Amino acid sequence: MKKFDLIIDKKSSLPVYRQIYECIKDKIDRAELVENQKLPSIRQLSIKLKINNLTILKAYNLLESENYIYKKQGTGAFVKKKEMLLYFTPPKELMESFQYHEAESPSSEYKKYHMFIDFVSGSPSKEILPYDEFKELTKVVFEKNGAEMFGYHDTQGYKRLRCFLSRKLEKQGISVPDKNIQITSGSQQGIDILIRTLVSKRNNKIITGNPTYHGALNNFKKECKVFGVSVEKDGFDMKELENILSTENINFIYTMINYQSPTGICWSNEKKKQLIELAEKYNTYIIEDDCLSEIYFGDKQKSTLKSLDKDNTRVIYIKSFSKVIMPGLRMGYMIVPDEFIDQVVTAKFTSDISSSGFEQRMLFEFLKDDYIADHFKKLRMIYKSRYEFTLDQINKSKYLDLVYPIQGGVHCWVRLPDKINSNIFFVRCRSKGVSILPGTVFFFEQMGHEYFRLSFASVNKEEIKNGIDTMNKVIEEMLYYNQSKENL
Repeated sequence: MKKFDLIIDKKSSLPVYRQIYECIKDKIDRAELVENQKLPSIRQLSIKLKINNLTILKAYNLLESENYIYKKQGTGAFVKKKEMLLYFTPPKELMESFQYHEAESPSSEYKKYHMFIDFVSGSPSKEILPYDEFKELTKVVFEKNGAEMFGYHDTQGYKRLRCFLSRKLEKQGISVPDKNIQITSGSQQGIDILIRTLVSKRNNKIITGNPTYHGALNNFKKECKVFGVSVEKDGFDMKELENILSTENINFIYTMINYQSPTGICWSNEKKKQLIELAEKYNTYIIEDDCLSEIYFGDKQKSTLKSLDKDNTRVIYIKSFSKVIMPGLRMGYMIVPDEFIDQVVTAKFTSDISSSGFEQRMLFEFLKDDYIADHFKKLRMIYKSRYEFTLDQINKSKYLDLVYPIQGGVHCWVRLPDKINSNIFFVRCRSKGVSILPGTVFFFEQMGHEYFRLSFASVNKEEIKNGIDTMNKVIEEMLYYNQSKENL
């Protein structure tokens, strides 16, 4: 067994079991204790520290409940694999739903015989994908490029695509050369690259909204200590944010400025400016994750945070096309400050060498010939209509309450009645063929039981009505059951 030192201060206001927990947790996070390493037995540690066996047991039970260690009966306690360390482990049914919905939708054959309404997916439904346009462009791309596009490509991305994006971004107030643009296989890869290359291995600290996008949160929790800031109707609670920045050495602030997941809110211009100023003041960086800014319901697209970062020094901008063109097109890009670009390109190379040359050229043609303008116009019209219908159905419900009216995007944040737990609600709805995401998956603490996220990207109006009707019935059943228990 490797050397195992613990220092306990019995005069501290922090309970002894908690000191033991924090010390072992810190050793695991720093890789001083490694995967499958055996911990001292409860008896050994009790003798060494001269404290009660029950105190050690309490610390070990807490470590086990938070997935830092596992126990083998008759053998002892051992360190778990690092990728399994989560601050919150959702129930088994929830993880199965995650894997199922994030990977694929039920087949049309399944839907023919079973009701299945998907309020989880943020991807366009099949009938609104630009299939015909891509079919036409395939021939163009093959004729122009031939077999060349199936070889290895520049790790940073297809040069013509990067140059085109640079010119296009200038119209949005973002002035960056193509050398600062990295093509990625979707926004998730962009986040993964940042986590693996730019975050200090011994000082992994990041601020996110509380709640925030679950895909990013799951990545951050593997390598970082996460600090949550309350999300208000126009952005973060800025006093909370500055309080953390002033007391902690933060690596990054992660945010979705427009149509945030899960709440759907947009940041005000005032708070966007404050965020840039705070990043400057406390010498930290901001990750702006943008996947839906083109899906606005008003007359004008909202500005990005990146457009305020005139010197390209504070904001790392991540853009994905998966949810606005088609999910199978794993294309996105990052805008990276000069000081990080070499590290990012190297990390991209070690990840997958380069993104698909064929898909990069398809995206280039789709953008260059402005197919995307008509596609976005169509998406905005369809999604606005679906949102308005969803809002009408929620307003008719006795039980559901929209937390924030939204101005674009594909999802909204819904509050349940008191005493209805969204994890149980999720399981009951799923058993009746309706799938939602419970609020708890968007928080890094045990919070959000009264909320769920409802996406209308993949459902038509009939499915929206049937789905919300089913939710109302599930809530009635749960309220009746809860009342019956109270009366016993």
